[in-house]
Amino acid sequence: MNLGRNIKNWHLAGFAAVLHVAIVVVIYFVGQLNLFPATFDENGIGISFSLDSRFYRIEASHLARLLQELKPAEWWAFNAQPHVKLYSVFFAVFGPFTGFNIIGAEPLNLILYLLLLVATYLLARELFGSKTALTATSLVALWPSLLLHTTQMLRDPLFILFLLSLVLVLVISVARTLSLARGLLAAFGGISASVLLWLIRGDMWELIFLLLIVGVLTSAIRQLVERRFLIGNTLAGMILIFAGLLIPMFIPTYRQQDSSLEIIKEINVGSAKPQNLPQAEFGRAEPTSNMGLKKLAQRVGILRHKFIIQYPMAGSNIDTNSELVRPVDVVTYLPRALEIGLFAPFPNMWFKVGAQVGWQGRLLSGFETLCMYLMTGLALVTLVRNRRQLSVWLVLAIILLGCAALGYVVVNIGTLYRMRYGFWILLIMLGSHSLNSLITGRNSGFENSDGGGNNI
Repeated sequence: MNLGRNIKNWHLAGFAAVLHVAIVVVIYFVGQLNLFPATFDENGIGISFSLDSRFYRIEASHLARLLQELKPAEWWAFNAQPHVKLYSVFFAVFGPFTGFNIIGAEPLNLILYLLLLVATYLLARELFGSKTALTATSLVALWPSLLLHTTQMLRDPLFILFLLSLVLVLVISVARTLSLARGLLAAFGGISASVLLWLIRGDMWELIFLLLIVGVLTSAIRQLVERRFLIGNTLAGMILIFAGLLIPMFIPTYRQQDSSLEIIKEINVGSAKPQNLPQAEFGRAEPTSNMGLKKLAQRVGILRHKFIIQYPMAGSNIDTNSELVRPVDVVTYLPRALEIGLFAPFPNMWFKVGAQVGWQGRLLSGFETLCMYLMTGLALVTLVRNRRQLSVWLVLAIILLGCAALGYVVVNIGTLYRMRYGFWILLIMLGSHSLNSLITGRNSGFENSDGGGNNI
């Protein structure tokens, strides 16, 4: 049985790798032949759906030349984002043979894509067993827009990979009984994933820290329900929370400085005149308020305002006239944030011509969103059938928190779409469990004994 599943897993990995490389080659020649100049440039960069990649490629090319000229000190001192420096290393190695384009970036992109699938499989298996894991991984592997975005030079695949890794650690700390040694190992894995998430997307740290808190609280609930103290699980949770407090204090990252939060006080709600915000800088944030809730509300407001002024003419903007200034604004906007984060783009946007992606991109996003609506329904069935499984509630909480956070801040639906992939992958895992039950005609519960002890 295990041998058969392993063979299926290897077949899936091989097929996914070949498919990814084939798509990259097609995109590259489409760009070289100038077949769709409004969509792909001569380097294969998707300028209509991944414009950031164009600037990242230029930076990575410059850094690659520094490495080729044996100037590591200048490479290290160059103020670029971590994923750009990572791409520059691969450019330095493969660039002389492929050029500084998506073919040269493909070795890294392929590794990240396959690791993303591995993380999906491991997490889904921890939740529901290998059958559901294979179904969920297959759906993620064949996700059209995700495939397309993973061919570009974006930081999203890295973020998704480490987000899934962190969720895996949290699920393990809830589902399993950890010894002292395994608790330390889980804490190390969680800290590593958290540090990398902080480095990749420092602006989302409040959300990441909130996920840590929810995971630790869920583990504590399990111990209270079972009326037993689990030293390994408790130690892992304490270390993760402590590390979550220290990481922003000692590790620099790209992040919008909190000093710019003062500008939120000057925002005129409903004003058509956007205000200029300071550019994101490399360094630690400096707080402007000692009140946690007030500071968090200010943070949400300034990040939202930043998105509003960055995409003033985008055709897929939503609620750009809604500024969040006070804590009460954040509270009252929660239902709308959840609606946008979970269900946008809405059906009335599916058949309109997009300003950048055209009608084809809108139809694709509409089809995928419709599929996710169906997957959401299946996920609710899973929740009902597995309502005594704490790890399922943990994953649901993470999905809701992540989508709500993005709904609060990101007003451009195209940007929200790709920033939401990690949380939608979690939703696919929940939906895949019920999908398997429908296919096999069985009301199956927990498929294997891994991670037992998280039921209530």
